[in-house]
Amino acid sequence: MLEDVALLVFCLILALGGLATVVWGLVSGRLFSIDGLWLALISLTVAVVFGGNVAWSLHTGELQRILRGRGEDPHVGK
Repeated sequence: MLEDVALLVFCLILALGGLATVVWGLVSGRLFSIDGLWLALISLTVAVVFGGNVAWSLHTGELQRILRGRGEDPHVGK
């Protein structure tokens, strides 16, 4: 359960970092070069991949189950 929370926090940090990189490139004016465009493309890809993991966890209710303490591992036999 703690591992799941740590994974989601790590994914959220990476997603926000990717978005912050794009904002930084836009504010600094570096976004309007070839290197800046590649940086934005790669950063947005990272943000979508890792943010999608967090969004899916919110959509399915997995995060709420984990935070309520009912995040039993479905792979463990009864």
